[in-house]
Amino acid sequence: MVEKKGFKIEEFYFEEAGTTIPLQLGYETYGTLSPNKDNVIMLCHYFTGQSHAAGRYDPSDASPGWWDAIIGPGKSIDTNKFFVICADSICNINFFNPKVYTTGPGSKNPKTGVEYAMEFPIFTLKDVVRAHKMILDSLGIKNLKAVIGPSMGGLESFIWGKYYPEMVEKVISVFATPTMRPWTLMVPNQLAIDSITLDPDWNGGNYYGKKLPLTGLLLAFKVLLMATRTDEWAENNFGRRLVEDGPSPYKSFNGKFLVQHEVEKIVLGRMQFFDPNGFLYIAKANTLFDLREGKETFKDAMQKITCPTLMVIDESDLLFTKGQAEEALKYLPNARMHCYNSHNGHLSCIFETDYFAKEIKGFLN
Repeated sequence: MVEKKGFKIEEFYFEEAGTTIPLQLGYETYGTLSPNKDNVIMLCHYFTGQSHAAGRYDPSDASPGWWDAIIGPGKSIDTNKFFVICADSICNINFFNPKVYTTGPGSKNPKTGVEYAMEFPIFTLKDVVRAHKMILDSLGIKNLKAVIGPSMGGLESFIWGKYYPEMVEKVISVFATPTMRPWTLMVPNQLAIDSITLDPDWNGGNYYGKKLPLTGLLLAFKVLLMATRTDEWAENNFGRRLVEDGPSPYKSFNGKFLVQHEVEKIVLGRMQFFDPNGFLYIAKANTLFDLREGKETFKDAMQKITCPTLMVIDESDLLFTKGQAEEALKYLPNARMHCYNSHNGHLSCIFETDYFAKEIKGFLN
């Protein structure tokens, strides 16, 4: 059993936005902190994830946290040895989930008494990492055995490695590379942003207390889901089969192939707690990800990540590719890659952990 803890920052400064607001974040821990506080692993969650990475809040919970398969006693991230911390992101997408503590556009601005909406500061993943470090500082933790994360969490792990080299012993990035290429900037991130803002119910972001722009949110999440899967995944699971009940797509635009029906079903099942504005801001933070600052070259930025680094790459991933990883390996001083092909795309980093569980365990040990 696990519990959600809350952390408040009275004044948090957003570096690029140049503004300061109060911030609240939730976090969970697994395992026992050693007396010297030297057995800590920082876990960073993925785009639509949150800090509930393992265990259950109650025995009756239908399912455990999102990486429960590899976090726990005797598992790859062994909580008999390590103390694992996972924190909610700034502006977590799951804003309406009562178990998620986060500050975002749906939070009320204490100065006005109304929701921030689009007045919320645009933030970067570096801001997220800085906020998470404040949680560690409050716990007296000065050293991390490793920073680990899948997808967006993998991007954050590189930020930890670059900006806190004296603190981080190892970096494990799962299905992420140290770059956000222009194609990935557009697909799925900018296309998802456009999907939401084009919904008339979005109303410039001022929809709180009114009808949410769910049509735009549905389309944004479908764009995200398809970008994180593959043709083989769709063919193997659905093929060109039709939905059995309802009109034929050969006779009506309301008719659906099974892939259309099932993708929408998956999305609707997961977006009940999503705040559309939260989706916008997280997508924006991903588009802004760049380890290079000022006049830094890619090589310069990579060479600042000096700790042992492991990149786990799926050859079927459309977003962060083997080629991108190989390019980074040329300049990372102490890095290697574990590569495989699930044929199921980016989301296999959450649902098919058997492909890399032993590799992570070996690298940690």
